[in-house]
Amino acid sequence: MRGRFNTTQQENSSGLTLRRAFTLVESILALAIFAMASAAISQVCYNCIYPLSIADEKPDSAATMDLCLAAIQDVSDYDALDDGIDVTGLDGTRFRVYGYAEPTQIPDLFELEMVARGESKEIKTKVLVIRKGWYEDTNLRDDLVEDRTDFLEEKRKADVRR
Repeated sequence: MRGRFNTTQQENSSGLTLRRAFTLVESILALAIFAMASAAISQVCYNCIYPLSIADEKPDSAATMDLCLAAIQDVSDYDALDDGIDVTGLDGTRFRVYGYAEPTQIPDLFELEMVARGESKEIKTKVLVIRKGWYEDTNLRDDLVEDRTDFLEEKRKADVRR
C-alpha cells in the first residue's frame, strides 16, 4: 500500500521511471503552516523575555525623566536652560534640570541633552525637540529656512530637467 506522501517509482509505457513527489499546493501549504507556527513561537518568546527586561527598570526613574523633559519643553527662553529648572519627582526627590540644545540642519529642530541632578542620582538623556524660540541668534533660523528652501528649489529644478 502506498502512502500519499511517499515517493514511489513507476514505469510509464515508454520505459521511463517516474517519481511521485509533493505538488505545488502541498508545498505552499506546508510553508504557510510553518510561517504561522514561527510567528506564534516568536510571539511567545517575546512575551516571555520582555517582562524580564522591564523588571530591571525602575518606573519612578522613567516617570521622573518624563517630568524633567516636560519641564524643559515648557521653557520658552533658551537661557533658562543654562540656569537650570527645579523639578520634583513623583517620589518627592528634588532635581535641578539643565538642558544643552544644539540646532540641527532642520529648522526649529534641536538635539537636546538633558541632565537632571538629584540628591542621590543623576539622569542624562538626549532627545530631539521642536522649538521655534530657542535660537540664540534669530537670524540663524532665517538662514536655515532660506538655505533649505534654496536646496529644495534647486533639487526640484534638477529633477524636472531629467
